[in-house]
Amino acid sequence: MILSAGGTGGHLFPAMSLAATLSDWDILFAAGGLKTNRYFDRTKFAHEEVECATFSLKHPLQVLLGGGKICRGIYQSRALLRRFSPDLVVGFGSFCTLPLLVAAMIEGVPFVLHEQNTVPGKVNRLFSPFAHTMTITFPSTRAYLKKKAAHRAIEVVFPLRTGDRPSQESCWEYFGLRPGLPTLLIFGGSQGAARLNRLIQEALPSLPAIQVIHCTGNNEAAYEAKKAYDAYRIPACVKAFEPHMERAMHISDCALTRAGAATISELIEYELPALLIPYPFATDHHQEKNGEHFGLHVKGGKMYKESDLS
Repeated sequence: MILSAGGTGGHLFPAMSLAATLSDWDILFAAGGLKTNRYFDRTKFAHEEVECATFSLKHPLQVLLGGGKICRGIYQSRALLRRFSPDLVVGFGSFCTLPLLVAAMIEGVPFVLHEQNTVPGKVNRLFSPFAHTMTITFPSTRAYLKKKAAHRAIEVVFPLRTGDRPSQESCWEYFGLRPGLPTLLIFGGSQGAARLNRLIQEALPSLPAIQVIHCTGNNEAAYEAKKAYDAYRIPACVKAFEPHMERAMHISDCALTRAGAATISELIEYELPALLIPYPFATDHHQEKNGEHFGLHVKGGKMYKESDLS
């Protein structure tokens, strides 16, 4: 089986979770950007790099250059399919998967799509009529698909990151925090953390007696955030990125987050109430739709648009 996922962690995390459960399968990851993607575990999964590109139709030069890269990616993908001879290709959305899906259609290899967000991405919408099926996380996703694709769509549980749930004691020790003190988890997902970082630093003077787990998105922001917490004597574990988010959710009392599909699913799994601030530049505002689902159907928290924040 070939899994095609790239771009943000929201695309890669469910793909890696699925791969981890399919120990009896020969799994290969193939997509653009895997060699440099910070969220992909290159030490654990076999992978092949495929050229890809994104571009705007408003810019002819981008179309020309991007189109050339996509054509090379399709050529690479066809050669890969012939060499690997997969029984199935699974695409997890994003422009990084487009060349392989085109190649699968040309070579007659069946493919399945997984859409984790409420609103399907452009690539998944484009290829959904030709897919063997599409698995979806939210039932409302069907409304955005063509009739044939909507009829074939299957609702599944979001593939969460795998592993045994650790004890709370080991989680406290892992983050260097102490039990008994209310714990706030702050993270912006795999993109869009900068505004949340600024927001929480502005709110530090008014925070009650709590401790914080804060994933800032980059090392420079982590350094600045840690200085701010120390200045206000707030116990905090501050990291650029946390690979074991399940440990943070296991001991947190509430969360301040974006509204990516992976985040929503993990909040539900750990029954963690949250204040959601959707990333405003997400394609088709899909994070707002995810947040609405969480607030209306899960009753797990509240959502505010970033534009409404002071």
